[in-house]
Amino acid sequence: MPDARRKRGSRARARRRLAIVGISAFVLVDLGLVALALTREPSGLAADAQPAASPAPVPVETTAEPEPTETPTAVAEAVPPTRLLSAVDADTAWRAEAGTCTPGTPGTTPTLELTTSAGDAWAPSSVSTTGSPAGVDRLQATDAASAFVVGPSGSTCTPAFSQTFSGGAEYRNYPERLAASWYVARTAPDVVHSPSGDHEAPCPAVVDLAVVSDAQAGVLCSDRRFFRTGDGASTWDAGTVVDGAVAVTAVSGRFLVASVGAVDCDGTAVDSPATTAGATSTRVGCAPASSDTPGSVALSGGGGSVWLWAGDDVLVSADGGVTW
Repeated sequence: MPDARRKRGSRARARRRLAIVGISAFVLVDLGLVALALTREPSGLAADAQPAASPAPVPVETTAEPEPTETPTAVAEAVPPTRLLSAVDADTAWRAEAGTCTPGTPGTTPTLELTTSAGDAWAPSSVSTTGSPAGVDRLQATDAASAFVVGPSGSTCTPAFSQTFSGGAEYRNYPERLAASWYVARTAPDVVHSPSGDHEAPCPAVVDLAVVSDAQAGVLCSDRRFFRTGDGASTWDAGTVVDGAVAVTAVSGRFLVASVGAVDCDGTAVDSPATTAGATSTRVGCAPASSDTPGSVALSGGGGSVWLWAGDDVLVSADGGVTW
């Protein structure tokens, strides 16, 4: 009997220990759950209280639009005259179209025209000689009977000298007179030929030439600068700019320049170029005729008169270009 009681007591104590262990384990699990609940961030509350941080914005480089700048308007260069005029006096003058010459191609014989009625009527004559002239680079008249031209000739377009002493009834080629003449060949606009020979021009391109004597002359360059020489083109002055200049002439020992586009002249302005670089030209007069076609304005002085050929108009000034 005592053994049976001992066995039952042992089993009872074992059950009590198991119960205590089970209760203890339950309590430990419960405490762990509570601790986990207290430390874990509930889903959704953080997002509501503080929005999730967005990625930092990536800086975008922006290129500032350049400020619009004014594009300077290029000023067109002056071109060699397509027509030439040589005045003798208030009634008499000669004129010609410059013509063209292409090496290797037969050129067209140029035509001179003579007026003795202040431009009311013109008599044409063909400059036909053995030198085969094909254009006119310089025209110079002495009177109603005599005038000469220097211009390209033959198949090579080399300069030639042709002259008439009969008012255009006949022309002859005078190669020996070419060397003693002033001219600027269209094939070499950077060279001025004077009676002393070939000389370097004061600019890359001469467009017009005005002669006073064997030693004295003036040239107009394509950039509208006017230069003088007093020693046969060996040296030149510093040059002066004449806005809108298109042609030049010499009358009574002084130079005159024709210019277009002057704000104070509704026509062709006639100026006396300054003798000092940087100085302003002196306005002589304003001829009521002009032309927008490059090269179509010619100016010439002779016997105290000044002639202007612009477009279809021929005007004469008896007072040196002041009135027309």
